[in-house]
Amino acid sequence: MENNKKYNSRNAGEKLPEVLERIGRNDGMTVPEGYFADFATRMEGMLPLNLEAEAPEKAYAQQKRSLWMRVRPYVYMAAMFAGVFCMTKMFGLMGETDSLDMRIDRNPVMIAALSNQEFVEDYLGDSMSEAEILDDMWESGLDATDFEDL
Repeated sequence: MENNKKYNSRNAGEKLPEVLERIGRNDGMTVPEGYFADFATRMEGMLPLNLEAEAPEKAYAQQKRSLWMRVRPYVYMAAMFAGVFCMTKMFGLMGETDSLDMRIDRNPVMIAALSNQEFVEDYLGDSMSEAEILDDMWESGLDATDFEDL
């Protein structure tokens, strides 16, 4: 019970110096004397010599550029323009619904489906009346005479 009193939160501030005296302030992270005094010169001696950093103009002038290194900017620019062209072409195709011929009389699958009475009754019969279907066909340019051959 007395041990609990010794380390409870109310008197922890009083016991802190006593604990630090017992443990000490040495955390084990030490370096030899004068280690950082000559650290820069020792590190410079360990690194390899880099001529490009000292004289970048000379290093760049001595370097031979391959064909790809010379042509690469133009290839990238051509690829960028090709991408922009394809993107505008795709957006143009998506936006132009008038250019696509979506009339019913040009679509043989729709003609066959709408001429099948069972299909019309199953799929369109509940939502549209026969007059609405005929009006819709008339507005899209389809005439009843187109079905006489079927």
